[in-house]
Amino acid sequence: LKSVAILAQVILAQATCSSAETGLKAKAVVSVSHMTPMGGRTRSARRCAWLFLGVAVLLSLAREHSQAFAAGPVGTLFSQTRNAGLVAKQSGDVLSSMKNPVRTVSDTISAFYKEYPQPPVLPMYRSFLVDFMTNTHLTIVDVRFKYDAVFALGAVTYYNGLMGSYDKLTAGVGASEKIFNAFCKALDMDPAQVTADAEAVRAYAKATPPGTILTHMEGTAAAPDKRIADAFSGIGSSLYGTSFSIGLFTVMEGCGVAINKENVEEWTKALKVTSSKATGDLDTYKQNKNKLRMAEEMIREIEIREKKKLAERLETKAKALAAKAAEKVAAAAAM
Repeated sequence: LKSVAILAQVILAQATCSSAETGLKAKAVVSVSHMTPMGGRTRSARRCAWLFLGVAVLLSLAREHSQAFAAGPVGTLFSQTRNAGLVAKQSGDVLSSMKNPVRTVSDTISAFYKEYPQPPVLPMYRSFLVDFMTNTHLTIVDVRFKYDAVFALGAVTYYNGLMGSYDKLTAGVGASEKIFNAFCKALDMDPAQVTADAEAVRAYAKATPPGTILTHMEGTAAAPDKRIADAFSGIGSSLYGTSFSIGLFTVMEGCGVAINKENVEEWTKALKVTSSKATGDLDTYKQNKNKLRMAEEMIREIEIREKKKLAERLETKAKALAAKAAEKVAAAAAM
């Protein structure tokens, strides 16, 4: 601004000097043609000078108003908003560049179908399987979760109850086992280890009296298998999920204990876990068992109907063949 003002003053001074010189020359020179250009240049210089002064004044006013606006509440709010926007943009750029280490449900389901692409899972089993996979995924990704042998028993028991009749419907050898392997791998679990741990707990339940199992759960005595002892001692400080509940119910069934609310509360108390979660899982467990039982009955009815239809087709075919044979015999006798 100072530079513009100084430049305007210099031009104005030059314009004044030019005007004085023009007056002297006008007296000495009579020709009008020499005076007219000088007078035009003088007027142009003055106009430029006033123009520069006007620009300097406008810039000075603009600067004062911008400083006042920035110092005022509206300017402060505008500055804070602009800074917040810049910070948010930078934070968004940082967050977008970071990769979420936790797998999503869709990632797990995609991994399952990569492990088991063909043949497709039957529609009547698919929804149950995806729901089981989703619930297991949400349990595993929880930071409180810790894998143990009772959890493995619950997962295997639930899967076998769900897919027990699958091979009969598909007429495939080992189809359900292949699906189980894909299920475990999609959840980052070793299917061989899960199966071995489940069988160990199942054998332990069948060979151990209920009272002894309760002492192992309470910690007053140690279980013979370290995997089982770790499961009983660790569940109190880790995530108690549905699969562990089903594993607990399977242990109770294996040693001959009736699965009801009172017994479940007693056994969860020995494990030092909240009984409400286990009793809630008990209701769901019974409902799912009823659904699976109904599904198996429906499958048996379908099998019976298909066998009847097959028998009727075979009988019709046999009658047709017998009729043709009789016609041939009659024709031969007539000849």
